[in-house]
Amino acid sequence: MVDAAAAELFLDDNPEFAKSYYDLNFRPQLISELLDGSRRMQVDVSQFHDLTTVEESEVLFDLMRDIQDNLQMERSVFNLMKHLSFMLRADRMSLFMYRQRNGVAELATRLFSVTKDSLFEECLIPPDSEIVYPLDLGVLGHVASPRRW
Repeated sequence: MVDAAAAELFLDDNPEFAKSYYDLNFRPQLISELLDGSRRMQVDVSQFHDLTTVEESEVLFDLMRDIQDNLQMERSVFNLMKHLSFMLRADRMSLFMYRQRNGVAELATRLFSVTKDSLFEECLIPPDSEIVYPLDLGVLGHVASPRRW
C-alpha cells in the first residue's frame, strides 16, 4: 500500500503521468456529466477571467441548447453575442442586418450595444428607432459591401 505522501511526491515528479491519468479516467466522466441536462455547470461571467476548455465547452453547449429550444432567432443571436462579448472581452457588440429598400442596399440595427450583462429588451431595437447605414457610406458600409467579396 502506498501512502498519500509518496503518491503526492510521485505525481509532483511525473506531471505527464498525472495529466494522462486524469485525461484517461476523469475527463470522459466530466464531459458526460456536462452533457447531462440535470447537472449543468454554471460559468461565472460576472468578471473577466480566462476560460478553461471545459467552461468554453459549456458555453457552446448552452448556446446549442438555446438555439434548439428557442424559436425566436433574435433572442438566440443575443445570447450568442452576450457570450461572445465575454469570451472576446469586447466592450460591446451590435448586430446590423443587410436589407434592400426601394433598390437601395443598407444595414440596419437589430441588436445594439450588447454586453455580457445586457438584457434582451434593452438591446432589441424597434423598427422605428433603428440606425440605418447605406452601403456606400463609412467604414461599416465599406466592410459589408458586396464589392469586397
